[in-house]
Amino acid sequence: MTTLTAIQCLPRSSMRARLPLACLSLLAVAMMAGPGSAAAQAPDRIRLGVIVGASGPFNVPAAEQKRGVEIAIDHLGGKLGGIPVDVVSGDSRGNPGATVQEISRLIEKDRVDIITGLTASNEIVAAIKPISDARVFFFGMNGGPASIAGEGCSPWYFNVSFQNAQITNGIGAFMSQRGVKKLYVIGMDYEAGHEHTEAARKGFVGELVGQTYTPLTQLDFAADIARIRASGADAVFAFYPGGPGITFVRQWAQAGMTGKVALYSNIALSEPTVFQAQGKAALGTIVTGNYSAEIDNPRNRRFVQDFRAKFGRDPASFAGLAYDTLMLIDAAVREARGNIRDAAVFRAATERVSFDSIRGPFRFNTNHQPIQNNYVFEVDQRADASLYLKRVGVAAQSAPDEFASKCSMK
Repeated sequence: MTTLTAIQCLPRSSMRARLPLACLSLLAVAMMAGPGSAAAQAPDRIRLGVIVGASGPFNVPAAEQKRGVEIAIDHLGGKLGGIPVDVVSGDSRGNPGATVQEISRLIEKDRVDIITGLTASNEIVAAIKPISDARVFFFGMNGGPASIAGEGCSPWYFNVSFQNAQITNGIGAFMSQRGVKKLYVIGMDYEAGHEHTEAARKGFVGELVGQTYTPLTQLDFAADIARIRASGADAVFAFYPGGPGITFVRQWAQAGMTGKVALYSNIALSEPTVFQAQGKAALGTIVTGNYSAEIDNPRNRRFVQDFRAKFGRDPASFAGLAYDTLMLIDAAVREARGNIRDAAVFRAATERVSFDSIRGPFRFNTNHQPIQNNYVFEVDQRADASLYLKRVGVAAQSAPDEFASKCSMK
């Protein structure tokens, strides 16, 4: 008869079937042994599932997320909390259905201990149920839908990036301070597109002269730009991450709108992943965000230096937040003394953990969303003509999201 170890008999999120009788006996012995038994010990290795939209409409930011993970794993010496880590990749393809399939594969077939990543908000919404049902911890690297920050919050989901509205909140007041009187908002027609454009309107005291939502796959914005021109707007807030953002900014400049109608957004529209493709058309664009390479602290200086050495440019926020996510997981595993398979222990450790974030002050709110700074940047160029995000203000300081009061965290 095969001899089973306590580790093999540990309850895993991916195991639906009853435990073998031999396991029941072994676990009974472990329970009688009390704290410090095999069931409470750290695993020999951690299997980390990293799922991003490597193919599909969000492939550009997804590739940047993978670069951030690569630098983090290197800085951590291939370990999380001192425990060797095996990275298992998944491709969400920017598609909710594919997200659920890949999450299931990571849990059921690859038997990962922790999952991190995802690139788009519609993916996160789709992932929450299978992750919560399987009782596997998920650490979000990008985006935070309102529905998951509020009533749909989950004790198995920690958002290490931002609640969607959070990195846009404050831009409305900033635009008003800059003298904007008439605003047009436009964005991609999915959760994040709606949430960011709605957030841009808050604090804006002028007139909203138009609002448009476009399909995720749309790459021709000529008709939309013509509508903006005809609206009489003196500023536009546009939410287009990745490839669509490259196209929008270039078509905006080609239409002669640069300098005539101010272009505002958040870091999804214009940052280092797309600077080369956007070129000087991006100059002067004002964006909000919680990270840039210009943030000055020791950990960010090291990250930026090594990222530049490896990839020849500044890291974008997608890389920075992916790097930070791995660093937070590392700190949480250490805080839990490696006991990641005791859900209560690991959850409590993550909720209270402190780590040196490359973006500045960071802590979790009661709904597992971040409390952090939100900055204002302008796309500018250095003496060598390379583009960068120049910090021009602070939109919000140590700010929580607005949905925590709706989260009961059951």
